[in-house]
Amino acid sequence: MIWHSLKFRLFAAATICVLGALVLYWSVLTHVFEQHVSERLYKELEAHLNQLTTLLEVTSDGGIRVSDNLDNPRFARPFGGLYWQVKSEAGAVMASRSLWDQAIELPPTGVRPGVISRHRGIKSNSGTLIAIERTVLLKTGGRDQPVQLVLAMDQKDLDLAKASFDADVAILVAMLALFLLAAAAVQILVGLRPMGMLRQRLGAMAARKSDTLDGRFPSEVQPLVEELNSLLEERAAMVVRARASAADLAHGLKTPLAVLSAESRALSQLGHPDAAKEIDQQVNVMNRHIERQLARARARGQGRLMDQGTELKPALEKLIRAFRQLPRGDDINWIQSVDTGLFANIDPMDFEEVAGNILDNARKWTNDEVSISAELAGSEVKLSIRDNGCGVASSDMPRILERGSRIDESVPGAGLGLAIVQDILDIYQARLRFEDVEPQGLCVQIYLPAYTGQP
Repeated sequence: MIWHSLKFRLFAAATICVLGALVLYWSVLTHVFEQHVSERLYKELEAHLNQLTTLLEVTSDGGIRVSDNLDNPRFARPFGGLYWQVKSEAGAVMASRSLWDQAIELPPTGVRPGVISRHRGIKSNSGTLIAIERTVLLKTGGRDQPVQLVLAMDQKDLDLAKASFDADVAILVAMLALFLLAAAAVQILVGLRPMGMLRQRLGAMAARKSDTLDGRFPSEVQPLVEELNSLLEERAAMVVRARASAADLAHGLKTPLAVLSAESRALSQLGHPDAAKEIDQQVNVMNRHIERQLARARARGQGRLMDQGTELKPALEKLIRAFRQLPRGDDINWIQSVDTGLFANIDPMDFEEVAGNILDNARKWTNDEVSISAELAGSEVKLSIRDNGCGVASSDMPRILERGSRIDESVPGAGLGLAIVQDILDIYQARLRFEDVEPQGLCVQIYLPAYTGQP
């Protein structure tokens, strides 16, 4: 699954971090921009407020008036976006023409006169406003009269500026995100390249093209490589010791078995043929067990070698010549259709062990014909050995590969041949299949890895 990919996990973590950082950066940047624009607009309103303050006059009757218009023409245009309002203690209100018939109502602030208060989100008929207010004291009738001055602006100007800035920043942030994610992907690919090399070397070992992990790796991976090489060397040494032990055991058993065979012949000469026959059968079983263990030990060692190419046609011809010398061998029609130059990636001795056991079974069970064919099937070589004997019942198929199992006790044997074949094929990651042949007979198919080297 993709969740188990180290590259995916690193890229997902990088994506979360990059997107999180950019979203935070976007939020902070837009907030700073909004504060900056707001401050500039408030400063603009303060400039108009100061001008409005200088235009305030006290009339002869103690009233208050604005002596002149403010500079910006938006104050003179109805709902022009800039508004001013003057409110006296008596409640009289003077306002710019832009405010038309409205009045700006601000929440109480409780600040002392002369201090500017800022407001935002003030609702009016023309929309939402930002506003500033200041209370000034004017001498009227021998006393100080408080006068409230208000300057306001449509908030949509700020909202439009912020929306335009957000759109521009969004494009830049998206481009930056793509660049950072691409950089993270490159960094991950470059950083994990040694892991890909390690995987290739392990694949080469699995394909028996190398016995160790060669090459230099980064300091973080090199200790693992060295440990694996140590384990491989230890395993190779164990295989050598196991093969030597198996050979020693076989050699040690040969003398006692030879003695038993001699005793069997002596019993037969003394008139005890039944006992002699039983001893011979047990000796044969023990010899087959020894042969099986030696074949497994040899195959385990050969399986670690590089590119053990075997050409099938001469190897099969050699086996057929040998089987012609066995009982019934010369009476059988051996048909071989194997092309020259077809190689399988298996040790020659192991191939002889595998094909020899299959051909020996075919010799025992066939009526009068054994056909052998081979072809290249993708990355495998398919070897088919077919006889025209009685075949195997479907109910007996699962028992064929059982060690010591014999479908028909009337034919001599120890029931270990196919078990040896399966042991060897497992080491080479090869496959074995059986199928009945119409109208009669059995076909054994062996799928061996193709030889990719140069013969």
